[in-house]
Amino acid sequence: MFITEPLPTDRRARLVFGLNWSAYPVKGVRAERRRYADDYGATHYVEMKVAGEMLGGFAAPDAADLRRTRLFSGAARIALLERVKSRPAVLALLQNAHQVFLVHVVRGAVRNDEVLSPEAAKARRIEIEQQCLRQNLPLVTFGSGALVGDVDEALGAGELLKQKSGRISKLPVSVPPLIPVAVIVIALAVFGGKLFDIVSPPPPPPPAPPSWQEQYDAAVRAVFASKPPVASILAPKLLDTFGDVETNVSGWQFDHADCAATGTCSVTYRRAGGSFDGFERTAPPTMRPLAFGRDGLSLTTRGPAVPKVPAIALARSKQWLNEQQLIETLQTPPQRLSVKALDLDSHGYTVRLDPPARVLSAPPAPGDRHGRLVLQGNWEIDGFRWQAPLLAALPENMALDSITVSLLAQGAAGIHFAAKGKYYVLD
Repeated sequence: MFITEPLPTDRRARLVFGLNWSAYPVKGVRAERRRYADDYGATHYVEMKVAGEMLGGFAAPDAADLRRTRLFSGAARIALLERVKSRPAVLALLQNAHQVFLVHVVRGAVRNDEVLSPEAAKARRIEIEQQCLRQNLPLVTFGSGALVGDVDEALGAGELLKQKSGRISKLPVSVPPLIPVAVIVIALAVFGGKLFDIVSPPPPPPPAPPSWQEQYDAAVRAVFASKPPVASILAPKLLDTFGDVETNVSGWQFDHADCAATGTCSVTYRRAGGSFDGFERTAPPTMRPLAFGRDGLSLTTRGPAVPKVPAIALARSKQWLNEQQLIETLQTPPQRLSVKALDLDSHGYTVRLDPPARVLSAPPAPGDRHGRLVLQGNWEIDGFRWQAPLLAALPENMALDSITVSLLAQGAAGIHFAAKGKYYVLD
């Protein structure tokens, strides 16, 4: 959470960014408001009615920030602007010194209200653009400041100063639980045994804490809920994507590309005689948005989409290689290429395997009976594009997290990759 300096139009007023937002029904709003405030540990709130629902923002400002001041939500003021309410989706980026206020509004409701560094704001902007693209939501970007990049429309602080809405209020004091207890005690003393016919039976005892096996099963489900992609399928496909990459574009040379397991890759170019303006004029829509480096020597574009591939199947865990078999399998192909026996480093192809660990760090209690447990470890492989067949031969229990493709020299042999991921084995 960030609180601005006093506003020029009202010295006792300040704007607040970075609230936690949640939507809840208008009916029973007091109970819902209190529930979310307790979840966030909040002492103050602001509410807006959007599309028949109540949208609440929650915060816990320090007592020193409240002295003789009135706090207003910056995200609420942005969401209530007429040109924001009339758009399906709006991303507002406001630079404040070396920070960026990021507010994402969808159909008048605040989705994101964050205070980020310029680098984190760029990454979140790409994430929101991809999300709106998947949901078929036209996104308009408002903003101001040199660090926020290109915007569709300017949004100055003056528009927020004209607004008088978004007042942040203190949560009303809830009734202490001792008061209803005291009422019941008095009623018991007055009415005696007749009241026991009316009072409901005592609540059931609290449920027992989850067993170790239940905790372990939940940890395994959480690991595979993200559907980790099979590295032997995804890694070669990503290398093929950049196999015929155009190395020079408008006086800029391809430097490297970063790809995660899902979403869209990002491509970085280094200056080779070109200019930002020249690249801006010639870049096709598939490369946008563009991010120009502050050093003037680099720029980043949107890259190709990461293809969808099958995920590692937990149901096939009995067919997985164990840790020693995994090591032997990964060593064998480099040995055939290397001039040194038992040498993992062959012609620039290197393999690193970290020791695996349990997905649930807590050990089972003595005497607990359980089956074989899933272990998880990190791996990293560096090499060149012509060694892609080695990646295609990776075992099925290895997942890809990310891959970086870089250009070290001219020609296919100069396309270098650094792939990282996780492997899963049974103990």
